[in-house]
Amino acid sequence: MNKINLRIEGDYESGFFSMFLIEIERNNISIPIFLTSEQTNLGLEDPEEPFEPIMEMLNILLDSGFSIHQTIEIVNGDDSNEQVKFVENFNNRIDQGWVSEIQPINIKFSNPGDPENSNIDLESVGGHFYTIYTESNDLSPLEMVEKLKIILI
Repeated sequence: MNKINLRIEGDYESGFFSMFLIEIERNNISIPIFLTSEQTNLGLEDPEEPFEPIMEMLNILLDSGFSIHQTIEIVNGDDSNEQVKFVENFNNRIDQGWVSEIQPINIKFSNPGDPENSNIDLESVGGHFYTIYTESNDLSPLEMVEKLKIILI
């Protein structure tokens, strides 16, 4: 099955969604990925592009033949009409993969000589590129790569 469940956690206040965690799950195996403050801030720069922090991750998944079932989890919100509309528009959303068969995703360490002190680079066949910053994650970079290989291959 080519479906990825993508849970996005964040706060919604004053018309802005600030995501700080995504969880990718497939076949009951999941991995949490914490975003850096720089990544989170990308979504705050343009309220029209709340998913900018993970846009390239979404593109990699879609480009690689995965369909994405997206759920939004508001941790702290202002319960405004804007928040309600945001959740209605983006929660429980399904985006179909761009190709019918799963394509390989290149998963590598940004510092191959020292994987334990490395970030993780993902690249799709179509050239989409995303870096997972590992310092704030609970799993080690090696553990994260092992889980990513199980989920994405």
